[in-house]
Amino acid sequence: CLNSIYKAFPMEQKMEIIEKYLPPNVRNAIRNTCENQWMDFNDLTEIRLRINCPLIIFIKNNEYVISEYIVNEEDIKTAFNLITEYSAYSFESSIRNGYITIPGGHRVGLGGQVVMDDKGINIIKNIKFMNYRISHDLKNAGCELVNKIVEEKENLLIISPPGLGKTTLLRNIIRGYSNLKGINVTVVDERNEIGGSYRGVPMINLGLRTDVISDCTKYSGIVMAIRSMAPKVIAVDEIGSGADFKAIEYAVNSGVSVVATIHGKDLAEAREKLGQDIDKIFKRKIVIKSMGEYVCI
Repeated sequence: CLNSIYKAFPMEQKMEIIEKYLPPNVRNAIRNTCENQWMDFNDLTEIRLRINCPLIIFIKNNEYVISEYIVNEEDIKTAFNLITEYSAYSFESSIRNGYITIPGGHRVGLGGQVVMDDKGINIIKNIKFMNYRISHDLKNAGCELVNKIVEEKENLLIISPPGLGKTTLLRNIIRGYSNLKGINVTVVDERNEIGGSYRGVPMINLGLRTDVISDCTKYSGIVMAIRSMAPKVIAVDEIGSGADFKAIEYAVNSGVSVVATIHGKDLAEAREKLGQDIDKIFKRKIVIKSMGEYVCI
């Protein structure tokens, strides 16, 4: 469906990367469980470390509790040192946002004691909870739909509850545009979920003509992109505030096409979040009802 010369990480290499960022005892417990239960280690989607609780993993989004292994203080400390490469200061901004991206585009969510100031979250300390979210990029998801969207070149809003593949579909649309001659795409990746950038380099294939601005607000990123990157298309994930919608209006009024996603079960819920002007901006909407089931509006 979509061809690219981008060099992506093979799945085996991805799992080798994940293992490097896990404490040895945790890694061995997961490996042993997968072997004993005849499960494929490469199918892991999440690894949950909670202090003084059993280790929990997800295989193809099915939960497995490793009750014989209790996560301890040393596991959390070792994991944190590994994902920050023993330099927490270098990752201070990411920690403040509650996650750290590791090579391969995988993200480790962080939970602990939040310290606030007048600007919001200052830092998260005493981290005791970690969630390894393992990136799996399905390049053929929604293939026919992607081709139709790219051909129409309409502003598009993807509406979906969490976990049904909206970001996967968004990536495929980005690649579809990016592989067209003369179509420059800018991805404004506020939470670093679309491209999974590590030290500024996207770990997930987003196409030949895609630029990525990560770890900034959608409004700031969109303004920056229009002023400096000359995109034909801008893509953003999980809009939901008035500021986000204002940024999208700015892009559209500047002659740029926009592809965006929003959490919601249907169009009515999306309108409730963003207001009726949603229909003026987005001529095309897609509602994801279940994994692989799309309703075009």
